[in-house]
Amino acid sequence: MLKPLLHSLVPEELEDAVAAVGQPAWRGRQVRDWLHRHPVRDWAAMSNVPGPLRHALAEKYDLWGLVPTERQVSRDGTRKFLFTLRDGATVESVIIPMNDHTTFCISSQVGCAMACRFCATARGGLVRNLEPGEIVQQVLHLLADLQDEPMAGMGDRQPNVVFMGMGEPLDNFPAVERSILIMQHEAGLGISRRRIRISTSGPEEGLEMLLGSDLQVGLTLSIGGSDDQERRRIMPVPGRTTLARAADLAAEYAARVRRRTTIAWVMIEGRTDEPEQARRIAALVAGRPFKVNLIPLNPLDDDKLASPPFQKILAFQSILKDAGVDTFIRASGGQDIAAACGQLRRRRLTAGPGK
Repeated sequence: MLKPLLHSLVPEELEDAVAAVGQPAWRGRQVRDWLHRHPVRDWAAMSNVPGPLRHALAEKYDLWGLVPTERQVSRDGTRKFLFTLRDGATVESVIIPMNDHTTFCISSQVGCAMACRFCATARGGLVRNLEPGEIVQQVLHLLADLQDEPMAGMGDRQPNVVFMGMGEPLDNFPAVERSILIMQHEAGLGISRRRIRISTSGPEEGLEMLLGSDLQVGLTLSIGGSDDQERRRIMPVPGRTTLARAADLAAEYAARVRRRTTIAWVMIEGRTDEPEQARRIAALVAGRPFKVNLIPLNPLDDDKLASPPFQKILAFQSILKDAGVDTFIRASGGQDIAAACGQLRRRRLTAGPGK
């Protein structure tokens, strides 16, 4: 059985862990700095931490839990990473260059149980949840990659961090919540809550847990269909939660955190690009604290689904904007490196070991 990762502890718990082996609290702060300020991957690198303390912690915790297996860079600057975890499972993370900052797209599960029609991750089903440290270490690795190879024009602004990689984050809410607390903590990664966003397919129980938490992060709700029948066809598992219920919970959350929820709509030719669908979405979001992102499908290797012609996406957007809905078209980056969720991992699994 694998030991928990030390990165899964919030900063206050690190001090408790050090105190539990008879060391003073200030030693915990030293350990904390080696985790978050100067991340190390070997216990011996904690040069100012006494050997007996390092040994005691190593008996209870693992220090590092993921190894970069593959790194790809797109023509548009998008960087995609495949990581191998301690049990041999793999997950993906992506760095996306924006106008003046970067966005980190990170995973919360190995695989996913949601079975969404447009997602490569869903093809393999759910393997397991990630623990908080496995989530935090994705962010640490991406930060280190940017430090080693900065992106031109990005400056030193904090990245945006979105739970939009592999997995349904609200199906692993305890670990996601804890990882966010570590990211936000001033003694952790110090990332502003305004730069963290959860993207979800909207399972009712998960949305209710988010509402009951103290998190103040952004929320994106991927609805899949403009009515319940469409939603179940495109997103079979999330479709068990009615569109009205998911929208009500998302609106309630937006009101609580005073931050608009983003409604994500994947544009699929012949499936989700009809004018009537745009009119139904407009009716759903009218008068609510929502905005809409239209996302052209990033095609999968082994699928015939495609993005609609751009003129049809513009026409879809015009219907929503004419109805008074703030609507944006979000570019899909990294298509030449399989940057859509789960594609790189799926290629590896399909090709077999060593390919």
